[in-house]
Amino acid sequence: MAVTLTSCFPEDEMVTPVKPGDVKTVMIEMLPEYTLQTFFSLSLDSVTGINNRTLWDMALSCDPDDYTLWLNTSIMMYAARTGTTDFSAKLNPAAVQEWFFDGSTGDLTGNAIGQWWVAEDGLVQSKMEVFLIALGVDDEGISTGYIKVQPLVDAQTQEVSLKVARPDGSNERTFVLPRVTDRRRVYLSFNNGYISPQPEPESQDWDLLFSTYTTLLFTDEGEPYPYLVNGVLINDKEVMAALDGQHDFEAIDRQKAESTLLSRQMDIIGYDWKKVNGDVTSGNITYTTLPNRNYIIRNRSGALYKLRFIDFYNKQGKKGYPTFEYQRL
Repeated sequence: MAVTLTSCFPEDEMVTPVKPGDVKTVMIEMLPEYTLQTFFSLSLDSVTGINNRTLWDMALSCDPDDYTLWLNTSIMMYAARTGTTDFSAKLNPAAVQEWFFDGSTGDLTGNAIGQWWVAEDGLVQSKMEVFLIALGVDDEGISTGYIKVQPLVDAQTQEVSLKVARPDGSNERTFVLPRVTDRRRVYLSFNNGYISPQPEPESQDWDLLFSTYTTLLFTDEGEPYPYLVNGVLINDKEVMAALDGQHDFEAIDRQKAESTLLSRQMDIIGYDWKKVNGDVTSGNITYTTLPNRNYIIRNRSGALYKLRFIDFYNKQGKKGYPTFEYQRL
């Protein structure tokens, strides 16, 4: 999962410095069970999209020449590569030796399904491999089942579709996923097909996504394991960001921000702007935000912002309401 670092967008023009804006405070409603995914735009100073995290199952990249399929890691979905192109073959989830999940960095090398297509003479063709998908977990952490998926491409229209069925072959359906140029990804539900309206706003209309997501953590012995966390992902098509843990929030100005090395890594803000207090195994825990973890963010227009989190609870003392301060520099 390599991370590419750079200090600016190469296609951007020089941005004329402006007078810093006011410090603004925003509370995001994820709810105590973290059921909501919320999109926020710094330049618009507003929430631009909200959806239940269980609304969708799989997303298709809309970038040119990129047909990557992404799983809904907010409900801990996994994929297994079966090695077969026979969609009629019955699959046994219990026999799977290795499951893959999408890395939270957003890097293509960490994608669970991988490059399921080949491009020849300007045309895209499916490799026809069948994938077994674990549909994630419910609010109690219980598995919600499995489905098999075969990504397809129409030879004439180059339109992507997904053939899906239960592992035993029953309930077979095919869903079309039309790619849209002004979007980062398009989303599909295995129950209802293409989602309308789409859960993710148009690419230029959001910077931050507040959501649960699956990431890789490590035991005290250094063993890696996937874990569901709640935090913030950036719009890696339009936004870059970095952690500043050296300066006080008030001391960060445009000059410091411009000298900061920024990244497109989706989880660069992530979840560890708060610490856990108590026994995680018992569930008797509280969260405390870390005031020394500041973030520098640059949007597509080149505007620079600083941001920090100041709370994770609402006035009633319920968790799942991250509150942050931010200011345009």
